[in-house]
Parts: sequence; C-alpha cells; structure tokens
Amino acid sequence: MKKFIVMLQFLTRIPINLYLKVDEKDFSDGIIYFPLVGLVIGMFMVSFHYIGYKLGGAFLAATISVVSEVFITGGLHLDGLGDTFDGIYSNRPKEIILEIMKDSRLGTNAALAIFCTILLKIAFIYSFSLPDVYGVLLLMPVFSRLSIVYAARFSVYARSSGMGNLFIGKTNNKHLAIAVMIAICISFINIRAIPFTLICFLFSIWYIKHISSKIGGMTGDTLGALCELSELVYLLYFSSI
Repeated sequence: MKKFIVMLQFLTRIPINLYLKVDEKDFSDGIIYFPLVGLVIGMFMVSFHYIGYKLGGAFLAATISVVSEVFITGGLHLDGLGDTFDGIYSNRPKEIILEIMKDSRLGTNAALAIFCTILLKIAFIYSFSLPDVYGVLLLMPVFSRLSIVYAARFSVYARSSGMGNLFIGKTNNKHLAIAVMIAICISFINIRAIPFTLICFLFSIWYIKHISSKIGGMTGDTLGALCELSELVYLLYFSSI
C-alpha cells in the first residue's frame, strides 16, 4: 500500500496528506502500480465527463474530461511531451538536444505538440457515444501508464542523472509482468481493450528505438511524451474498431 500511495503522489496532484519515508527502491518497485494509478485517473476523467455532459452536452464533456486529466496530473506528462518535441526535433547533436529538453521555456515545437495533442484527444473523445465513452476513458490512462513501464524496462537512460533514472534501467521482468497482469485484469471492464496490451507494447518499442536513435536512450521527458502519445494511439485504436 505504501508504494501505491507513493506512486499516486508522484504521478498525480490528488491531495494525500501523508508523509512517507521513501528511497529509490520504493520508486523502482512501485512502478508495478502505474496501471492502477491510471485507473484512478480514469475514474476522475469519467466523473468529469459525466458532469460535463449533464451541463452542456458531448463537446463540453470531452473538453472537461481532457482538462481534468491535465489538472489531476499537474500536466506532468504534457510537460515531458513539450520538452521532448522541443529537443528531439530541433535537429541538433545529442548534447544540445538534452540541454534543450532541460530548458523550462516553451518553444514552438512544444506549443504545437501540446496544442495538437489536447485538440486530438477532445476530438476523439467527442466522437464516442454514450455509454461506450466511459469504458474508453476509464482505461485510457491505464494503458498510457503501462507504456511507461514498457519503456522503463526496455530502454537505457540517456543522462547521467535525473528523474527518469528512478525507473529506466531499474525495472525488471517481474515488475513488467505484474504491471501487465494488473492492466489486463483492469481491462476486463472493457474487454475490447485487451488487445491494446500488445499494441501498446509494439508502439512503445518503436518509440524507444526512435528516441534512442536521437539521444542514445530515454529520459523522464521522453517517458512523459510516450504516455501522451500512447493515449492518442489508444483513442485511434478504439475509433477504428
């Protein structure tokens, strides 16, 4: 329970007034709870979608559900998305890319990536009818957080130190197996999501290879970007079935 709470505090801004003594092992072992934290986020998104639908219909519901995820996570992964696009697509050498990704300022690539991602999420969610949209929304954060587990297991860290180092290279096969099992068990809420376990894996592996070809590995920012992009792939999957 301690490690789950630590992951909930780390990945969300849900107020949990507990002070827990933790070390790096608590983080590396706690990665198994990423899909479960995703389920908690999904519950919030479904709740806000319901409220939005009652207040103003499908478009407001889609917008509020996306905004609620941003607020619940504190924009953690969107920040990583922006930094990744600013750095990776600057067409610079590895060292400069990594420096750009550390810069807190928002560049054109970052702004476009964040704007397009939010816009596409709203459009996809708006296209789903009731009550199907609830099953889709509930599991979307589950699989996007599972993609981070995949990346943490099958990549190396591109920096000498940083937040991503808590998970990248520290995640083993046992962690991965438990996280996948949790995600699959949750997926029985909407069994059409089960095949996405494999699709999520394949996309994550492709993404790791793509990023590693630029900077020789992954960082915390690229993990965040993967989380956001996996949600778009997930929504595209459900739009096509």
